[in-house]
Amino acid sequence: MTTSAPSKRLYLTSAVSEASGSPTELNPSLYNHNDVTRVDFSGAGGYAVPHLESLPALIEYLSEAVLVVNVSGSIVCINSKAAQFLGHTQGALRGHCWPDFLVKRYQPHYHNLVDMGRRGVLSSLQNPAEMAIICANGNVKDIELSLSYLPSDDPLLVVVIRDLSSYKAEFYKLHMLASTDPLTALANRRHFDERLQHYWEECNRNQSSVSVLIIDVDYFKQFNDQYGHLQGDECLRRIAAAISLAVPRGQGLAARYGGEEFALILPYHDEAMAKAVAVKVQHYVSQLKFSEQGLSDDTSVTVSQGIASEINGQFRTPFAMLCAADTALYRAKSEGRNCISSSC
Repeated sequence: MTTSAPSKRLYLTSAVSEASGSPTELNPSLYNHNDVTRVDFSGAGGYAVPHLESLPALIEYLSEAVLVVNVSGSIVCINSKAAQFLGHTQGALRGHCWPDFLVKRYQPHYHNLVDMGRRGVLSSLQNPAEMAIICANGNVKDIELSLSYLPSDDPLLVVVIRDLSSYKAEFYKLHMLASTDPLTALANRRHFDERLQHYWEECNRNQSSVSVLIIDVDYFKQFNDQYGHLQGDECLRRIAAAISLAVPRGQGLAARYGGEEFALILPYHDEAMAKAVAVKVQHYVSQLKFSEQGLSDDTSVTVSQGIASEINGQFRTPFAMLCAADTALYRAKSEGRNCISSSC
């Protein structure tokens, strides 16, 4: 009669379990080595540190992407989830310097966390750090990184990484929805106010000028009454596109200020530079044709604009500058419309 070989089991041995004579049994399905293995967590100085040969098996079945590195950053072992995330095989990654995957600006933060662990001040309650890595294919991924320090004669660090790409994309989508005017796709009033404060502080800090333009579509109520609100909405969309063309690339913000009013923030623009942008706005708006919307060829729109510029402290707040631009706009409208007026 043939007897089956006894099943292999994995035992967790600690200083406590050895003393009691009853080692704690781990689930054998989590380990498939051919030999019975005892994982010693007694560690040096009473710390619970696993023996190196047990780590690959222990991290492989974790639900997170995990790698174990030494204090110099070399990868000691890595589970398949982390290897797949980085775009390499597990074998190719062993011995590789893990911090090299981090985007350069995050490397000092990582090394600071390592130093905190070495000094014993890395708290288990510390919030995960947001960083970014460069994968094998060159793609940059946003990650959340958690670090645990395993003190021993040869200290190790357990690095857990979580992919934040989808969360960041969803956050960006929500941010855009919250900051964009749905009709014109320009910034909305809320986002305009936020950026105005930002640019005001930045330009004042750098002792540079900042300007705002307020743009109002002339006789827009008559346009709506004559052609209908759907045509009026399309008209606003096309005016918004024309205004966007006039904004210097990467320098400023165009927003729908409300109704048929638009506004521009122009950081590092003095009054003369802002007026040059306003002239471009008038030019692009004057080129708009509405025949493709079924309107007559001679249908056209014009805009009136008010400018205010801050330099050398003539305005105490961005709101005061905005009020000055609004006053200049009403002056332009009273002077016959389709013109540009600057604040005094």
